[in-house]
Amino acid sequence: MASSADRARRPDPDLIQRWVVRDGVPPRRVGELLGLSRSAGYEWMRRYGIRRDVVLVPTPDLAASWRSGAAVEDLAVRTGLSASAIRERLVTATVLSSSRRYLVVGSPDDPLTVDELRRWCVQDGFSAPQIAALTNTTARQVRYRLARYGLSRVRPGPPAVLRRRLTEPRLRHLYERERMSCPRIAARVGVSAETVRRLLVEYGIKRRSHVSVPASTPRLPIGSRATVARQRAFAEAWPTYRQMRDLGGLAVR
Repeated sequence: MASSADRARRPDPDLIQRWVVRDGVPPRRVGELLGLSRSAGYEWMRRYGIRRDVVLVPTPDLAASWRSGAAVEDLAVRTGLSASAIRERLVTATVLSSSRRYLVVGSPDDPLTVDELRRWCVQDGFSAPQIAALTNTTARQVRYRLARYGLSRVRPGPPAVLRRRLTEPRLRHLYERERMSCPRIAARVGVSAETVRRLLVEYGIKRRSHVSVPASTPRLPIGSRATVARQRAFAEAWPTYRQMRDLGGLAVR
């Protein structure tokens, strides 16, 4: 069951809707009737999409249509509400009436199946906390399943999603024009460095080369005995990049 804190944080949208649309209660009094501040009353009206010129839309009807397969965007067009207002009402309807419990991952009764998560997260745009409220689980459990099923927005798993996030022109620009390394590109995009390297091969982008240091090359002296003169002598004796290239001492990174 939803906790008492969740119930207290989310007022009933249908109640506010009746006050404002049917009973003609001034919006400035909504917060007072809810036992909240005036600004909090205005905020909940905004989040639920409640205005005097909007037709009464029972939240249970929205929830029933959504559970029967209607997309959030379709419900928004049908009711004249915004998609974010639809999501807020669906979350509230579940918080106020849900009796579902968390079950083992992948079990037949698990509310967080891959198909449902794909619909909620990818199609309808619910956040992890909103999905948790819809299913009476926690945001951490939702994020775990999103990552497990390859639906995470941070580290996308399916190749199609990955290629949309890191297209060939973008990867070519970052790697060839900005000269960014694979780890730096991975950090910016939100994937692993190995994934970036795989996409370089997939897109046919030629990998950069770097100097391969022979094992016999003397190393920079370290420790308290390494003087500035010895370091300067070492730097002068170190072969340049062009010299190494002429000698064939290059290796593909």
